Amino acid sequence: MTGLLAIIPARAGSKGVPGKNKALIKGLPLIEYTVAAAKTARCVTGIVITTDDPDIFAYYRDREDVFTVKRPPALAQDDSKTIDAVTHALEAWERSGHEVPPALFLAQPTTPLRTAADIDAAYELFERIGHEPVLSACRVEGIRHPRVMYTVEDGRGALYIDDNRERLRRQDQEILYQRNGAIYLVSNDFFRRNLSFRNKTPYIYEMPWERSINIDGPGDLLIAKALIESGLLNPDKTNR
Repeated sequence: MTGLLAIIPARAGSKGVPGKNKALIKGLPLIEYTVAAAKTARCVTGIVITTDDPDIFAYYRDREDVFTVKRPPALAQDDSKTIDAVTHALEAWERSGHEVPPALFLAQPTTPLRTAADIDAAYELFERIGHEPVLSACRVEGIRHPRVMYTVEDGRGALYIDDNRERLRRQDQEILYQRNGAIYLVSNDFFRRNLSFRNKTPYIYEMPWERSINIDGPGDLLIAKALIESGLLNPDKTNR
């Protein structure tokens, strides 16, 4: 199996961080960091952006290395499903005369710190395990581990996991992973049959926490901005 189509969904509306997909970091819109990583990855043979944001559409409309699809309002509501937007984008891609590659990569622009190396490594895993679904995740450790979490009712806390093992040393806690939204890889056939980018038992491509920032709130955007501007993570260079 050769050929991977990167699909980047970039909806204009966002209640948590309005306009986050086009928020500027080092003079570039947030989405460009995902586009640049996909373009640099060896395994990616095509890039599709589906957006209802006129600014993002105008920014990429004339780019020869990106196929931009104008998403209809009905597919860009708060309760709209990403899968429906992806299906619409694939139909537009095919109508334009392109063939859909054997594998699909959902690349959310709100996880801008994934690198081309991450994409290529995840694709190598996808090839190695026989084209079953692959998703990226980071380890849940320290204060983020469920064993140190509490639920609260009337101000009183209760351990979220209360099985008399709460005193386990940190290094003895089971290793858990949290999907980070950076990479979802499936075969085109799997997507067509299931209309999904994951199954119940996906293979995990591990990414470090510092590259797993998923921008859901203003604080996440500030962290991503600081990491990118610091240059400490040496993310893939953008092409603009």
